[in-house]
Formats: sequence, structure tokens, C-alpha cells
Amino acid sequence: MSRPAPNPPDDPTCGVALVPLARFWAPRWWPVWIGLGIVRGLAALPWRTQSALARALGSIAWYVARRDRRTTLVNLRLAFPALTERERRALGRAHFRSLVYSLFETGLVWFDRRGRLERLVRIDGREHLEAALASGRGVLLVGAHFTTNEIAAAALPLTGHAFEIMYKRSGNELLNQLALRGRISRRGRMIPHDRFVEMLRTLKRGGIALYAPDQRFDGDGSVSVPLFGVPALSNPGTTFIARATRCAVLPYFPQRLADGSGYVMTIGAPLADFPSGDAERDVARYHALIEAAVARAPEQYLWSYKRFRPRDGAPDPYRGGALRGAP
Repeated sequence: MSRPAPNPPDDPTCGVALVPLARFWAPRWWPVWIGLGIVRGLAALPWRTQSALARALGSIAWYVARRDRRTTLVNLRLAFPALTERERRALGRAHFRSLVYSLFETGLVWFDRRGRLERLVRIDGREHLEAALASGRGVLLVGAHFTTNEIAAAALPLTGHAFEIMYKRSGNELLNQLALRGRISRRGRMIPHDRFVEMLRTLKRGGIALYAPDQRFDGDGSVSVPLFGVPALSNPGTTFIARATRCAVLPYFPQRLADGSGYVMTIGAPLADFPSGDAERDVARYHALIEAAVARAPEQYLWSYKRFRPRDGAPDPYRGGALRGAP
């Protein structure tokens, strides 16, 4: 049985205004509109055609997107030192194909109204979610940045529950407006990252929130905890949230199946003894969950992001070891 929505149904954007799209017809917005049209068209193609296109476009992007290719290879060398350079390059090319797949998946989430998503997704571990909700507490689903994140968030209503997602707004306002419209059409409530208190309220009311705190964080309270054996500036926010709201914390990770048959979203069991009282230990536990999820589909993690940038004054692997912040 599903629970009633813990937040007003008329506030799916958490107070962020949906402005008329007619405001964005000036030429400077045309590249976004063209991209949107391409994504919408690609999403309508049969899966076999999408798969062939992803392989082709991913190979092209590997050679064209030189900066992202370099970042990907730096990350893979750091995270997988036991692999040969040839193996890392093969994994990097597979990652670029996965990035192209994510464009198709964005179109599927934003535009499909024929039930394709529901047919493609299987959710494992629903019993963990139901048991946590039955205890009367809110539920924090902790995920990470995979290329399948758009599908992962859109799949949550299939559990039969209301849910909320914390996200970071784009610097492009038209893209923000389009993303909000596409995502709330799946019956989720979107919480911008600068309205963190809204997520705390949701969890205190017994709601469900999705949170992915795995990207680099050097703000107040940041900790440096190894990820794939590499020191990584990290956000201990999960510890703070769990302590403040007494919510249950459950891992939630997506996987695109290699045979193209669909997706498996896995909800893990609630983390016992969490928070532990030691933020670094809690983050290390979270990182171990990420590493286990990556092991199942390593090409689907966001390797093209500079996750291991250090603080200013420390050697930066993305600058060949030069000190970060130095001229």
C-alpha cells in the first residue's frame, strides 16, 4: 500500500517557478531547443537502433571530446592502477557510449507516455523500503552519480510511494525549466540543492528522499576519505541528515543491463548503526557501497567528472601534478 504524499501535491518544484517557455525563443536559446529536439527524436527510436547509435556516437565523442577523454583516463588510472593502459582506454570508450545512452534515457524519461519505462525497469529490494517505512521513519535513499541517474530517479514512483529528489540546478535557465517539466511529469518532487532544509522536513514527516552526495565537496565540514583508494574531498551530509531526522538510510543504485533488456534498480537494506558518530567512517562506508555498485557496471559511473581534485595548494592529478591554484 502506498503512503499519502508527505508534501503538498501542488508544490512539485519546491517553490521554483515554472515560467512560460515562450520566454526562451531568442537566438541564444536555439542550441538548447535543437538539442532537445534531437534527444526527443532519439528516444523514440527502437532500442536496437539506439544501441547501434550509442556505439557509433560514443566512439566519435571519444576522439572529439578531448578534455573529457583526458579527465576520464586520469580517473581510471587513479581508480584502477592494476589495469593495463589498453584496458583503461577500452573502459573509457565504454563509458563514453554509456554517456550517449544517458541522452536516450533523458528523452525516455521526459517524453515517453507509452509505458516503455515501466516495461524496462525492475526494482529489487522493495521489501527493504517497505520495512523501513513501516517503522514510521523517513527514508533517505543514498545514490551516486551514474550515467543512468535520470532513469533511476524516474523509476521511484514504480514503488507506489511519493518521493523527492535533491538536484543541482544548471547554469542554463532553459535547461532547468525543461528538466523540471520532464522530471515532475513522473510524479516526483524536485528539491534544489540550495533548499536543503526542505529535505530535512520531508524526512522528519516520514517521506522518502533521494540524495547523491558523492561529488567533490570542499565546503565547511568536508572530509578527505579514499574512494577507489584515492583521497577524495567528500560531503559528510548523510551523517548530518541521519542524525537530524533519525531517518533510515538505504543504498539505491541503478544498472543498465548489458544485453539491452532494461534496467535493474537495487534498494539495499537499511544501514545498521548509522550514523556511527564518526563522519569519516560513515563516508568510508558509503564509498564502499559505491565501489561495489561500480564493480557491477564500471563503465556506467561518471568517470568524466573531476572527482579527485584536491584543495588549493595540493598536487592536482588533472594538471599533471601541478599545484592546484598555482598560475
